[in-house]
Amino acid sequence: MYKVVRLVKTIKDNDGNNIATIQVDLNGDGSTPDPLTAIYGSAQIIGFNDDGSPIYDMEIKQRIKDEKQKFMAEAIKEQKKLCIENGVDPDLVNILNAEKKVNNE
Repeated sequence: MYKVVRLVKTIKDNDGNNIATIQVDLNGDGSTPDPLTAIYGSAQIIGFNDDGSPIYDMEIKQRIKDEKQKFMAEAIKEQKKLCIENGVDPDLVNILNAEKKVNNE
């Protein structure tokens, strides 16, 4: 049996409406967290680019970007705690794929 920690953050607009959710599962293996962001609600989409990608309100886009950075910092902190619990070098968390190099040597 092993421990998995799931972090979930819901981002709201100025009116308190949910605009996005960020989620990641952490298991203390030394890997860099790779959060999944789900943006929902067509109210935030103000148009579409020629390639079909949505154009978001800049205020909302910036809020999501800021919250993603805060979330990533918290995820790294929690992943490092789990690494210490599991006897894994917590410094591996800061470098992408470093855990694969260490575990496969």
